[in-house]
Amino acid sequence: MTTVVVRHDLPIHETLEGTRDGLTVRTARDTAETKARLADADALVTNPASWDDELLESLDEGDWVQATSTGYAAFPVEAFRERGITFTNATGNYGAPVADHVFALALGLARGLPTFLDEQRERNWDRTKGGELIDLDGRTLTVVGMGDIGESVARRGLGFGMDVYGTKRTPAEYDGVLPADRVLEPSALDRVIGETEVLALTVPLTEETRHLVDRSTFETLPDTAFLINVARGPVVDQEALIEALETGRIAGAGLDVFDPEPLPESSPLWDLDNTIITPHVGGRSRDFVDRFVDLFLHNFDRRRDGGGELRNRIA
Repeated sequence: MTTVVVRHDLPIHETLEGTRDGLTVRTARDTAETKARLADADALVTNPASWDDELLESLDEGDWVQATSTGYAAFPVEAFRERGITFTNATGNYGAPVADHVFALALGLARGLPTFLDEQRERNWDRTKGGELIDLDGRTLTVVGMGDIGESVARRGLGFGMDVYGTKRTPAEYDGVLPADRVLEPSALDRVIGETEVLALTVPLTEETRHLVDRSTFETLPDTAFLINVARGPVVDQEALIEALETGRIAGAGLDVFDPEPLPESSPLWDLDNTIITPHVGGRSRDFVDRFVDLFLHNFDRRRDGGGELRNRIA
């Protein structure tokens, strides 16, 4: 018998119910309830925003934490290892939806959708604004972080006829859609920033990537460039970004992540005409829960049957 506690705002628990004999599913709404229910549970499903280090006290050696996210900077991975707690993330579940979101944001900016939506609400027919629109074909896309999501973004960029570069910590290990000379070490990003017209961020948040995009980046990007951030908010120096957008140092930004989250009502980003904001939903879709449950059950079956390494095991 295995009991899993699910703390998430989407109905993962409902989809998990009854999927396996011997699997009991319980939900939790806050840290206190999660701690209480973990007392006689074996597994926890949660996202980074719902993790609290207090939960370590309620996890025992041999327990399993399955993150619903790809990023795991919020989780105490070393403590999991020290305590013999298994930890897995959801790498591989987000490539398609997040890449689609990147291009939804990029196309929205390039094709002036915020302006035309405003015009639609006013029932105003003005074709003169069409002369300000931008084609993606032939423009340079740089994808910072060529993991599963970055690879999906690069593939779509090639499909749009873009000139695509990517960065990866270990370029020699890259085996994807880009030619080897188009995949650079992060330290070589400066070589292509000056010609980058769409800068897409898909890296995890680490000490190395915190404020990776800063004032010097905005000073080097062309003033026609768009920044698309679907990584984590602190990967960008948000104050420098606001300044770059307000002064026209870059043409626009499509932002799904912020520092902090939720984005405060007082943030100037809400009022900028050259910015599209979405509330950290890039990885979500109607298929999210089913896709995640498939991953969870794959790992559940392997743990139950002792049948090999878990998918996306970090600790």
